[in-house]
Amino acid sequence: MTSEVSADSTRPTSDRRPLLFISHRHADRAIAEVLRKFVTDRSGGRIAVFQSSSAQADNARVGRELRRELKEQLWAAGAVVLVFTSPKEDWSYCMWECGVATHPASPETKIVVLQCGPHSPSVYADAVRVQAQDPVSIQKLANDFLTSPDFFPDHNEAVAPGFAANGDEVQQAAKALYEALKEVVPSDSDEGEDWATVPFLRLQLTFAEVDGIRELDPVEGARAVLEQARVNQIDAVAKRLFGVGRVEPFAPFRWLVDAWQHGRPNSSTGWMDELAEQVRVASHWRNPRFRWQLLRSVDESDHAMYAPILSRVRSVPRERCHHFDLYFSKFDTDDNGAIRIGFVHEPQTAPGEIAVVAPTASQPAR
Repeated sequence: MTSEVSADSTRPTSDRRPLLFISHRHADRAIAEVLRKFVTDRSGGRIAVFQSSSAQADNARVGRELRRELKEQLWAAGAVVLVFTSPKEDWSYCMWECGVATHPASPETKIVVLQCGPHSPSVYADAVRVQAQDPVSIQKLANDFLTSPDFFPDHNEAVAPGFAANGDEVQQAAKALYEALKEVVPSDSDEGEDWATVPFLRLQLTFAEVDGIRELDPVEGARAVLEQARVNQIDAVAKRLFGVGRVEPFAPFRWLVDAWQHGRPNSSTGWMDELAEQVRVASHWRNPRFRWQLLRSVDESDHAMYAPILSRVRSVPRERCHHFDLYFSKFDTDDNGAIRIGFVHEPQTAPGEIAVVAPTASQPAR
């Protein structure tokens, strides 16, 4: 990242105020607004705030390259507040922002996670987080922000030096922030409940990586997918399929493949080439042909077989990458390992069942 971010260890001098950067998804703008107003009002304007979704705050300037603008602001920020709501959403860009802010060559930056739900970002699972729905946690944030001389590493002075920790002014500020957050932070029940019927996996490739794959021949292109793709999202059912309990953000897809091979050392690996070929063809914006290469779950209690199916490709210009959504279609098997396929026999309407011999390593499904 040193090639992308200036290695100058000093902060910009055009604005001497400490800078707080709010990292958030655009869908969580209302939460960021509450936080910005709290910082601005309670500091009396002595703290600069960067919020990309607000016209009232510092944000990217018109005519400038967005990523460069963000890097400059993150480099200058003494504190970054990460607004985290649900792990089901895409946090790759926010994680990128936090990564730039804490780059080893940059000035020291504090990362504060404002956790707005029951789940925390795995990257900061061991960090002390602020629970947006806990008044005690908000009280601690108000204390630290207003009365601690080291809240901003480069400032060495409390934002409100006349306030005492847990004093009346701080308690009032904390209560106001807590009540304002209650209006915009979704409750645990707002997310609803869902459950996966088949394993789901989202792979990610940058624009440059996809361009490189397009220039290779089919065999090399498919292999490049396995080496370059990263895991953007994976559900619990897919984790069981691959035999893993936890997947780090943007873990290499190759890591999942290795985990599966470790759990199924003597099984056919034809499904890997099939999946990679689907992604390669879709990189050319063409519809892939599905050849139904099957795999078994590492979970020994699961006797079904699964076929990888690329269901959607999505371009994400802001992150300069493509998302490849993959589902693993499920095929039940009988006691002999044959695949069961239900069908309706015309003209009768009663359902029937046909058994298909499961593929072996030497005879993949077609």
